[in-house]
Amino acid sequence: MAQLTNEELANIAHDYYLSKLNIAEISQKYSISRYLITKALDTAQEKGIVKISIQQQAKRNQDLEREFQHLFHLKEVIILQNHSTTNQDNEAIVSYAAEQTESYIKGSNKIGMTWGTLMLDIVNHFTPVERPDLTFVQLLGQIVNGDRRKQPIVQEAADKFNAQSRLLPAPLYVLHPKFLTALKKEPFYQTLEEEYDNLNLLFSGIGTFQSFKVNKYLNQDYGSELLQDIDQGKIAGMMFGRPYDINGHFFANFDDHLCGISLEALRKVPVRFVIVKNRFKVNALLGALRTGLITHLIINEGIAERVLSELNQ
Repeated sequence: MAQLTNEELANIAHDYYLSKLNIAEISQKYSISRYLITKALDTAQEKGIVKISIQQQAKRNQDLEREFQHLFHLKEVIILQNHSTTNQDNEAIVSYAAEQTESYIKGSNKIGMTWGTLMLDIVNHFTPVERPDLTFVQLLGQIVNGDRRKQPIVQEAADKFNAQSRLLPAPLYVLHPKFLTALKKEPFYQTLEEEYDNLNLLFSGIGTFQSFKVNKYLNQDYGSELLQDIDQGKIAGMMFGRPYDINGHFFANFDDHLCGISLEALRKVPVRFVIVKNRFKVNALLGALRTGLITHLIINEGIAERVLSELNQ
């Protein structure tokens, strides 16, 4: 199959698996024998162009869900039962998060998104459908000197639905509040703030303070200024670009340096999905739950039990 490029293999695989064309139809389309089409599908799988997984129906722990819903005043909690391996747990959370988010997307027209590997994994699990009336909105600026992507995740989400996107072409943090004040007067920023005020749904992960510290550029060039009045030992986690403590209190004055949606606008969004698959984010999740910003949560039993253990200490 050396004569077929990866792009050609991907096109054939797309026609077979997603467009549901049969072998004969694809053979006619590309003027290639049925045998070679079959070989192309095998080769696409061998090269990792096609990845096939068999999804078993995830089982939920309803007792834990009720306990979390009561403790943290959540509208909806999904706690998946543990699997045999961490990889299976992670895949189950991502798959279920994509499925649940899609169900809410059906009744929405403006959806806010953060960035990160977890968000990209969820977007990749979306089933492509036509929703040109839909708009995906970037909630936060981009980390300066962060990993470069061909296009923002919010655009990748929009492409799944043939939808629109609203990007925030600005850094996540700035040192000078006056610069941020001036930036917010720009027409593109004012347009985004109008979008923020009309979101139906948002979905996001949470971060740890360690993720801030390990970014040498961010920590060295911005950390001393942004964190000068903050006891770093009290930071439990990061959510929507903001640090908070274990009691769910956001640290004051941080918004003077942050490009993106305000806390006031965040609280107005009726459905605020947070997904966590990392069991080492227990303190970050407990603090995040106490902020009151989360309305809908997806985790698994292992994470839930660790949160309860921490809560009872």
